[in-house]
Amino acid sequence: MSTTIPIVATEGVLGGKPRIEGTRIAVDQLGTLVREEGWTRERVVQAFDLTGDELDAALDYYDAHLAEMAALRERREDLAAEVRAQSRAPE
Repeated sequence: MSTTIPIVATEGVLGGKPRIEGTRIAVDQLGTLVREEGWTRERVVQAFDLTGDELDAALDYYDAHLAEMAALRERREDLAAEVRAQSRAPE
C-alpha cells in the first residue's frame, strides 16, 4: 500500500467514501474502471488528471478492501435502481 499518497474518508465529502486526499475522486470509482471495466492505467490517469502514484495508491486501497468496495458498489446499484423506479412511477 502506498505510504506517500494518503487515501482518506471524510464525512460529508463524497458520502464518506474513501478518496485520494486533496481530491473528490473516489477509490471505488477508479477501482471499478480499472478492475471491472477494463480501462487502462493511462486512460484513467489522463481522464482524471492523476499521477501514476495517486492511481497506484487508490488501486492498492481498492484491492486491500474488496469487501468495503463491494458494499459501496451494492449501495450505488441500489440507489440507481431506486432512481430508475422513481422516474417510472406515475405522478
